[in-house]
Amino acid sequence: MIGHRYRNDVDTTRLADATDSDKIALLQITNWERSHPAIAHLLDHEDVQSQWAHAITDQGTRGRVLICERDGVLVGVAAIEFDQEIGHLSLIEVAPDLRRALIGSRLLNAAADLAHRSGCVRLSCWLNEDQHDGRLFLESTGWGASGATRTLSTATEDLDGAVVVDQIELTTSLKTE
Repeated sequence: MIGHRYRNDVDTTRLADATDSDKIALLQITNWERSHPAIAHLLDHEDVQSQWAHAITDQGTRGRVLICERDGVLVGVAAIEFDQEIGHLSLIEVAPDLRRALIGSRLLNAAADLAHRSGCVRLSCWLNEDQHDGRLFLESTGWGASGATRTLSTATEDLDGAVVVDQIELTTSLKTE
């Protein structure tokens, strides 16, 4: 592929720090403009950045924010929350031009490792029903549909502007045999 240097690329996956919040917000909003356009237009960059800054500085026993950098540039982010024996992957985003370049796999493996070390025996994730690529990715790594579903909606002053999404839950075991 022209423009991709696979041989010289250096990927680093690490816990996010306060200086990463602006880049995480930019990646999330950029991705959501493609995958969730009805929601993306409701997002304010400063609000999203502030929420990420809070999540990063509040990392502890309840969860972690991970990033992946390629040659020093943020190209992926994952957020995981711990709830006793269940880890919840609340977000995984990869730069659109670097999908299928193992960034998501690196983040997913790092999140699973953190969850396992925190005592989790299972990971779960909610996906919009129309997120076919995300579902294929997770299923290719051993995740499966749990059968649980939910419907989420945004609350706006203009009821015609409300966004409703149906989601499915995918899960995977962290137990080692």
